[in-house]
Amino acid sequence: MKYDDPGKIGGKPWLAPVGTSLGAMRWLRKDMPWVKDYLGLPEMQTSLAPGIGGTIAWGGRIVAKMTQTIAAARRLPHWRLEDGFLRSVQLGKSGVLPFSIVADDLALSTDASKASRLERLIAEMSDDGGQEARDVRDAIVLHGLSKYNHLPHREPKFEQSSKRRILLIDQVKGDVSVPLSLGSSASFATMLDDALASGAQCIVRTHPDVIAGYRKGYLTEMAAGRAGVTLSAEPVSAASILKVVDEVWTVASQFGFDALLRGVPVRCYAAPFYAGWGLTDDHISTQAREIVSRRRDMVRSIDQLVAAAFIQYPIYRDPETRHASNVFRAIDAIIAGQTRL
Repeated sequence: MKYDDPGKIGGKPWLAPVGTSLGAMRWLRKDMPWVKDYLGLPEMQTSLAPGIGGTIAWGGRIVAKMTQTIAAARRLPHWRLEDGFLRSVQLGKSGVLPFSIVADDLALSTDASKASRLERLIAEMSDDGGQEARDVRDAIVLHGLSKYNHLPHREPKFEQSSKRRILLIDQVKGDVSVPLSLGSSASFATMLDDALASGAQCIVRTHPDVIAGYRKGYLTEMAAGRAGVTLSAEPVSAASILKVVDEVWTVASQFGFDALLRGVPVRCYAAPFYAGWGLTDDHISTQAREIVSRRRDMVRSIDQLVAAAFIQYPIYRDPETRHASNVFRAIDAIIAGQTRL
């Protein structure tokens, strides 16, 4: 698929034509007014306004579901908005605007029950991702980047051990990516039990939003007091941790994608967008496997996932000027922002 169409919003061929009027619920219009700039809209209309060419909603919570229901009733296209995979220096909860967002006409990128536009891009990739994808991956690894980039690069203070070191990734309770990826609280419990039974050194990594005090996690309470588990809330970057672990086990966290970018083996207990392509060791339920394997039935390289997730899928903007940007400018801006911390 051609992924750059200047006649469509953000240059994405699956988005509405430039100049299309789009509707959104009051919450999005009031609390995230900047979205209109990222999509090149003069204004966001209401979801019930006459003459709109479609609706938009952020994430997958109840307001987003309501917007989608309205769009379906009015027989209008609907686009689901999320942060991109290179978001910002600081956490989104701090109020800083993102360097990238995504707008998907098919499903949220985390929804394993159906094919998102991201999944389609990965499945339909006709080459190896090309030099551009390799350059993106090299830059991300070289500079230790992830979705959020506010934590310092320094070696974490893990207890020394001769055992294989497994990093188990916690996620926040209420995160829709867990059920959408066909995971559950039981997935975290199974992951923890399997890790403890393996005889490895088990490190549970607390989510940045939990570290910052914004949310509660799944694994943190489960693992507290369990012999053989170390809880790590140390404020160091994902890149720093990935240098000193042998494997990453996750339910549906982007941390698993970060690990794949760096060649660290990943085991998944649900089906995030990067699972099912031959890159991960997938320990998902029989039902989830049947759902996902019908669509993700080919092997893909890490650079093909990079091309889709960082180049083809997102809309990049400069948060200050709101001007169109790209992945390389976003990388440069994040690096510059880190120097000011």
